[in-house]
Amino acid sequence: MNELNLNSEIWYNSFQKGEEVAFDTLFRTYFTSLTLFANRLVLDFKTAEDLVQDCFVLLWERRERLEHVKAIKSYLYTTVRNQSLKYLERQNRMGLSDNGDTLEGNVEKSIIAAETARELYQLISTLSPALQQIIRLYYLEEKSSKEIAEILKLQPDTVTRQRLRAIIALRKTKISF
Repeated sequence: MNELNLNSEIWYNSFQKGEEVAFDTLFRTYFTSLTLFANRLVLDFKTAEDLVQDCFVLLWERRERLEHVKAIKSYLYTTVRNQSLKYLERQNRMGLSDNGDTLEGNVEKSIIAAETARELYQLISTLSPALQQIIRLYYLEEKSSKEIAEILKLQPDTVTRQRLRAIIALRKTKISF
């Protein structure tokens, strides 16, 4: 079975039946954005990854009870938010954190940021591997053109030209920088 469309009834039925390919498709689609979302709440990337993995386990265990395909995305974001808030509540009780006051106001912004990041990662994945690498190094790891040139053993001008080629290609899809 090839990668399935998350909006298809075939995918949903496969997921509910417990087919791992369907779960893998879901996991690869949402893991990064959910981790970014959780990280904005708990402010610890490793903890965010752990929370998201736990939420996927909960989803897998409860997959037969979900009533519709659209419920899965909503379920995941709600579960990640709730698990993150529970984690922070435990941290607050133990005196380890003090950021609980601002969390509820940031949840919506965090969801939007996470979904935007997911869409951006999907768009970046449509680029050639060389352009993907330059975009990731420049924008996600915040390396300079000179640093990227040293890493990739290229001329800084080449890095700049390839970055511009990538931006042009991405603009042709649907986003702008």
